[in-house]
Amino acid sequence: MNRHVRGMQRQYGQGLIEFIITIAVLGPLLLGIFQAVLLYRAKTLLDYAALQAARSGATNFAQMDAMQTGLARGLMPLYATDASATGALAAYTKALAEIKLTSKIPGAAIASIQIVSPTQAAFDSWKVKQFDGTDAIPNDSLAYRGGAVKSGMTVQDANILKIEVHYKYPLIVPLIDSIIGHTAGALDPIRTAEHGHKVYSLDIVAQAIVRMQTPIRDRSLLASGNGGDGNQGSGDGSGGDPGSGSSGGGSGDGGGSNGGSGNDGGSDGGGSGAPPHVCT
Repeated sequence: MNRHVRGMQRQYGQGLIEFIITIAVLGPLLLGIFQAVLLYRAKTLLDYAALQAARSGATNFAQMDAMQTGLARGLMPLYATDASATGALAAYTKALAEIKLTSKIPGAAIASIQIVSPTQAAFDSWKVKQFDGTDAIPNDSLAYRGGAVKSGMTVQDANILKIEVHYKYPLIVPLIDSIIGHTAGALDPIRTAEHGHKVYSLDIVAQAIVRMQTPIRDRSLLASGNGGDGNQGSGDGSGGDPGSGSSGGGSGDGGGSNGGSGNDGGSDGGGSGAPPHVCT
């Protein structure tokens, strides 16, 4: 009897030790899964927001203000805390303010938009005088403008807007934010100053491609690349990435090197396969 009692006394605290070991192993794993779900949600929303930004740019001469407004509309769910109309307006206002205000601070922008295609070289090759005397890439009667290639793309390709959006997503899960922040992320100075404690962010990237509905007038907004010679599908048509005509001489809408335009997909451009999805 005494041996049984002494044996039970020696087992006191065993459950607590097992619990601590289990939490030490499973705790970070569960927190990591939760943060991964939030990152997946943020990436999905950024893909949608990038498309909204590109659509706004397509209908507003590829102006940066219009694209930032579209991006803010798409990012509203990341800022919303109330399902009411007032909450939606507050989320939009906060998202737009963060995007516009931080874009003026070098290296600290919460979100940035870069036009990948068309390039400045394509603008110089295809620009024509508009009715108001402004130089622009023509956007009318594209089906009848032929398939001549300049700066690695046709005039139809030059009317396909491709943008790349970078967004600094704040890591909010305890412990995981520090682990990822010290390894893959970076300290977010804007949010750190706003919240009064260290906030780490992870850069998320999304791209979107749409067909321009208005002529591009501002050359300074475009990328400074030469528009092709390899990745634009020139020469023999070996081409780079298939699809949009902005980064490759591949297939579908806008690909190809010698006269490939529209849905022709690049007859001599080495392109093949199904055309990509281009939103209008």
